[in-house]
Amino acid sequence: MPDQGRESFGSIEDFMSYLASVETSVESEVERIANSIDAVTDRISASLRSAIGDSAWFPDAKPLPPPPAQVVARPVGYFEALSDYISRHRAVTAAAVCFLGTGALLIWRQRRGNRIKRRAKRAKNGQRTEIVVLAGPPSAPLTRSLSLDLERRGFIVYIPVNSLWEERLIQGESKADIHPLHIDITSPSSVSSTIRKFTALLDPSNPPKHPLHLASFILLPQTPSPPPPQNIVDISADSWSDALTTNLLSPFTLIQAFLPLLAFQKSSILFLTPTNTPSLAPPSHALENVSAGGMDKYIHTIRKEMSSSGDIKIVQLKIGAFDDASDRDAFKSAVALRHDHPSGAGSTPVSPPGAEPRRIRGTPLRELHLELFDAIVGKRRGTVYVGRGSRT
Repeated sequence: MPDQGRESFGSIEDFMSYLASVETSVESEVERIANSIDAVTDRISASLRSAIGDSAWFPDAKPLPPPPAQVVARPVGYFEALSDYISRHRAVTAAAVCFLGTGALLIWRQRRGNRIKRRAKRAKNGQRTEIVVLAGPPSAPLTRSLSLDLERRGFIVYIPVNSLWEERLIQGESKADIHPLHIDITSPSSVSSTIRKFTALLDPSNPPKHPLHLASFILLPQTPSPPPPQNIVDISADSWSDALTTNLLSPFTLIQAFLPLLAFQKSSILFLTPTNTPSLAPPSHALENVSAGGMDKYIHTIRKEMSSSGDIKIVQLKIGAFDDASDRDAFKSAVALRHDHPSGAGSTPVSPPGAEPRRIRGTPLRELHLELFDAIVGKRRGTVYVGRGSRT
């Protein structure tokens, strides 16, 4: 065979030419096969795309979920914050609303009451018809203040006196409707004569020819200023007698003299009793404490006696501290004594010993004027508290 191969090619050049032709044939054959494979692949791909595109059973591709919405924080307003607080604290909100609502209602009623004009009744011709008896020391600032206010509101005011000096003191006010009523309670004949003349004044058949009405008998504190502090062991019998006569016996006698007339006129009796010193109950104030206790028991008794008939209305005004120099001095003296007697001290705050006594600010005296008028016309009953410290 080798000999036959060498003999067929003849030379090396022929063999190389044969190899070149074989290589060319192989390349062309490989290229043909690759082209065939590409053509077949293209036909298969086209068939698959056509089959997939025309098939109704093939499920659609699931869309991607949308991105989460971005929450933009906006500033919370006052109303939104308040609504949120109310929804989270309902009990506290309800309590606050009740407290504020009640306070607002009380303030509104008080201011509304203060704005109402308070005037006494008058006759058709404009003449004054309402009379009040103001039983208090004519020289006391409280007596003067109340008499001027009642006269300004349309009342005819009579102030009992037992001396010429007190009578001139009242006449010195130069008020046509503030009159002194001279009565000596130590003389029964003088008391009867005065009451008889006063009753005749209310008779409509007598001048000024129009009906007059005794609206109220007002009993004021009988001591313009508190007595000096004294221990019980140092109080003499004369001091006890003077204090009880001035604060209890004389007022009781005066009220008893007016009781028949007050019952006939269906009037009222108003007791103005100070409460600062008796409520504190300081030591060395036995005269004031005993007098106040006796007056309270008298009021309690006469109220029960008059409640059966209903002819006389009994009203007690417990008064505290007002913007008046005498009231502030009385309150300061009672409080100051607690430094010297700690055993009688309570919960009332006081200044340290040796310190300058602080100013006691009381209720405006106008509040007493308004409450007194309301009690006279029948808008107040029982016990009325007015003034700072009256409920202590």
